[in-house]
Amino acid sequence: MEPPDFIKRIVNFGRLMDGEDRDSTDPDDIAHWCSVYAEMIRFKERLMAETRSEIEKVPSMKPELAGNDIPFLEAEMERLRGGLAFWEARRQKGGGSG
Repeated sequence: MEPPDFIKRIVNFGRLMDGEDRDSTDPDDIAHWCSVYAEMIRFKERLMAETRSEIEKVPSMKPELAGNDIPFLEAEMERLRGGLAFWEARRQKGGGSG
């Protein structure tokens, strides 16, 4: 049985966000993607902290959360930090000529 499309997207840690164009040098696009990635990172950090808190509150959940959820969230955070680093580097170059 073939996994659903959303599963394929979830495990593709090299994917871009919908609408993201890494060839863009438009300053508005750069600012937009820096903001989107920064907010996604903040959200995932809160999710990670809540997940770790649940492990402390309910130790019987540790195998599932620590064995599956935490590693997934860590990989997702790495992807998001890479995206933010890409757009921040583009912004530091001055955004290009449009």
